[in-house]
Amino acid sequence: MLAGWRIQPVSIRLLRGFLGVTFLYAGIQKLADGNFLHPGSPDYIGSQLEAFAQGSPVGGLLRLLAHIPIVTGVAIALLEITVGLGTLLGIGPFPSAAAGLAINMFLFLSATWHVHPYFLGSDSIYAVAWAVYLVALREAEASSSLAFRDRRTIERAPHDASRRRFLRGGLVAAATLFVAGAAKTLAGPPTTVSRALGTPPGRRVPSRAAPGGSHPTTPSPAGRPIASLSEIPVGEAAAFVGPGDVPAVVVRLGADRVVAYSRICTHAGCAVGYDRQARLLVCPCHGAEFDPSRGARPVAGPAPTPLQPIRVLVDRATGEVVLPPQE
Repeated sequence: MLAGWRIQPVSIRLLRGFLGVTFLYAGIQKLADGNFLHPGSPDYIGSQLEAFAQGSPVGGLLRLLAHIPIVTGVAIALLEITVGLGTLLGIGPFPSAAAGLAINMFLFLSATWHVHPYFLGSDSIYAVAWAVYLVALREAEASSSLAFRDRRTIERAPHDASRRRFLRGGLVAAATLFVAGAAKTLAGPPTTVSRALGTPPGRRVPSRAAPGGSHPTTPSPAGRPIASLSEIPVGEAAAFVGPGDVPAVVVRLGADRVVAYSRICTHAGCAVGYDRQARLLVCPCHGAEFDPSRGARPVAGPAPTPLQPIRVLVDRATGEVVLPPQE
């Protein structure tokens, strides 16, 4: 295995090491994330698949995989670990490189398909990097085939090569399961970005009297109640279903000040969550951050535009946040 590293030029070693470590880490990170396989969490694989399917050239396949999200999530993590180990250990280098190229092409057509300009998405350059590595492996194999070998080595090669391939394949499979099991063991309990965002979408919050038992002095605003101020402390948020069945979030900025936005990230279509400590709306897919106190303008990450605002009103008589009829 070390010999395979020594015979490669430094440029290919750097590429091989980076790709192998990155894919190994990506698989471990997925299994170690308590949210990745937990429905209702901001990082849930099922939610990501549904969001990526919107407008993607492979949307039909993504929607199909969304019906078996847990199986899909585990399979992706195991495949990434296998590719990473195979690349680093030099076991099955061609299948590993081909699988890495296929994975990043698939992610380019789904997770980062809507990123403009294209070079802001990382999956395209990863796909190119795997293609370069695959070509380098093929060229190295062609060069080595020109080397002289003694007759005895040539006669034994088919039998020895088959056995070595079998043993190496078993080693990669065993190592993949070991790493996956260790990552899953270290996984923490599932968490949500904000406790309030765990509210089931579309939930109707019952009317409550305003603090102190005050009586209405003005007519209550017409519309659908989506939350109650008594259930959203200042600085926290609650999820609801907005106009057109779009997932949305209402954030309480002050005693009587609330704002609401679509939760669809303007970068790749994932559903954002709310970080109560930073008081920001955060996309779990690629790290975009939006400030709800400033019109949900992006303050970090690749998102190009603010989240879509949604008009809401506060019924001061009941303390309810109301979604008025759409014009």
